[in-house]
Amino acid sequence: MDVRKLRYFVAVAEKSNISEAARELHLTQPALSRQVRAFEEEMGWELLARTGKAVTLTREGEVVLREGRRILKAIEAGERRLRQELAGAELRVGYAPSLAGGLIEQAMSVFCQMHPQVRVRLHDSTSEELWQGLRQGELDLILEVATEDADIHWQTLRQRHLRVAVPAGHRYEKRRRLKAADLDGERLLLLSRIDYPNYWRAVTDYFAEYGLNAKVAGEFDGIESLRMGLIAGLGMAFVAEGTSLPSTVSLVKIDPDPQPICVAVGWLASRSLESWEEIFVAELQRAVVR
Repeated sequence: MDVRKLRYFVAVAEKSNISEAARELHLTQPALSRQVRAFEEEMGWELLARTGKAVTLTREGEVVLREGRRILKAIEAGERRLRQELAGAELRVGYAPSLAGGLIEQAMSVFCQMHPQVRVRLHDSTSEELWQGLRQGELDLILEVATEDADIHWQTLRQRHLRVAVPAGHRYEKRRRLKAADLDGERLLLLSRIDYPNYWRAVTDYFAEYGLNAKVAGEFDGIESLRMGLIAGLGMAFVAEGTSLPSTVSLVKIDPDPQPICVAVGWLASRSLESWEEIFVAELQRAVVR
């Protein structure tokens, strides 16, 4: 049932006049008539008997009016409770900058417009810091690569493929695709194994699977410092597709394709989400398909 159309029907039924209801709803009479007709078609009954601009309820219309009023009152009461619950609420979200890929921005934009009373705090951190922050109660939600830790509940958002970032001047910068063997012995830039253990494992496992020599030219504590290493031409790097990179850096596919990483939103499995947290998670899911 479309709640908006239900409101229109109730307004017309209570006024017994489409013109008066249209003025009250700030709609044109034809537009309101179309909405009410559409509601009747949706319900499958004729709810109003029309004589010019005046209307009277049919037997079915009387039932729908009675139940419709009850439904609208319940919705209004729920909205009031939600506003009261959200007043003064705080949401602490940690995320990995290389994986957020616009999701945080889109979800925040909608969420903050709908619920300005909720104070949102964002923290961009390493994987290790995100897990610690969640377990120590310093973060409510984290946006990160899903793990198999039993104490964290994950809601999958999307899969991201790993690509090879090639700096300007490198012999592979014009290539659109690389073979695994092309990476053998190449200088490789990696995110820190301490701060990003899952990332490190994914890259080194790929090299081990195809018998490649991983010549690590540098470890970096975050995506920004890794970008600097790429700009300086220190070597190539594995990054998630969608990562923001300088225009001088090429993003190249590799064959065989490394195992995709699962980007998810996580929270402690030992607790239930607050209502505003559920709303934010839903906005993250909507942002994926926008």
